[in-house]
Amino acid sequence: MPIGNITRRRVWAAAAVVALLLAGCTAGATEPPITPQPTAPLPTPQPTTPPPATASAPIPTPAGSASPTASQADSDDELEIGAGASFAPNATGILPPAIDTGAAERLPGEPDSELTPGALNPAVTQATIHSTICVSGWTATIRPSSSYTTALKIKQIVQYGYSDTRTSSYEEDHLISLELGGAPADPRNLWPEPYTVALGDGQSTGAHTKDALETKLKSEVCAGAITLALAQNEIGDHWVHAYYGIALAGSPTGPISTAQPTADLTFEPTAVPAAGATAPPVPSVGTSPPRTLSVKFVSLPDPAPLGGVAHLEAATSAGATCGVAVTWPSGNKSTAGGLKTAPIAGDDGIVSWDWNVASTTRPGTAKTTVTCTLNGVSAKASAGFPVG
Repeated sequence: MPIGNITRRRVWAAAAVVALLLAGCTAGATEPPITPQPTAPLPTPQPTTPPPATASAPIPTPAGSASPTASQADSDDELEIGAGASFAPNATGILPPAIDTGAAERLPGEPDSELTPGALNPAVTQATIHSTICVSGWTATIRPSSSYTTALKIKQIVQYGYSDTRTSSYEEDHLISLELGGAPADPRNLWPEPYTVALGDGQSTGAHTKDALETKLKSEVCAGAITLALAQNEIGDHWVHAYYGIALAGSPTGPISTAQPTADLTFEPTAVPAAGATAPPVPSVGTSPPRTLSVKFVSLPDPAPLGGVAHLEAATSAGATCGVAVTWPSGNKSTAGGLKTAPIAGDDGIVSWDWNVASTTRPGTAKTTVTCTLNGVSAKASAGFPVG
């Protein structure tokens, strides 16, 4: 029965197909549980979306790291990236009172007085110091951006004729620092100050030395120990002379003679630098014009006694406010309380200081500088005296 056989074969074939299909379905049915497809896209990676949030978190950190810089921004530096909130790039300052320093030598570390005479911020006066420079962080609000100072530095390196033209060798420094009322953006108050420079005897006169002097002067101004005008005069274009007590007038090399006062220094409020450079200094107080000011030593310690009290007197114009600085033979500046006063000269023009000398002070020759200010005009005199 061929037909029956064929039919049976077809039935068996169909059954085989069905069996295969069922096997396939069974295999397919077991696969899904094994597939952890849901776990592959686990919503857990969704937390990888938060990393953008965490990634943005570090951004405030660098900004936060700038705040220590901002809090230290009372001294000149180039760590600020952006300009202060009140910085005015086109604002010009006012020139400080012109000073006739005779033939005073420009020492290493001092700027060219023609290129960098300095400029003052008119917002900072003796009357406003406690709402401006004596407020912590105030200078950060007026500080120029590093892009502004770097562009100016590149230009001024050429003007100064430096053989080393690397910008990293210089700090674009405010001659009269912001913390002492210097103009923030005026190019006359900014210059490329070398980091590494020294006097012939090896004493540093680089940017960091000047920074230390600026900080000291600001502390004294805010404590009422010295006037703002006196500090601005100290930090001007002959700041190295002031820092190391080197005479502005006298011998070309400027060293201070032992126990001998230097010649009086005459300061002309309207003197033109060129005229000041050619005109000889006029030491005679009697022939000075009424608008000039001079300082002359009357009495120096001879010697300053170890463990005792030293006395110093100077003569200037009546009404002038004076300050004194003493550098011991060790090179350290005296911090004696008696030297922190700023006496005003009476009718006789005499100002004086008495201070304690430690018994451990090194004997030798000390240096002193007296600076007096009257009606915006400043004058100073320096001398040496024995210690021992």
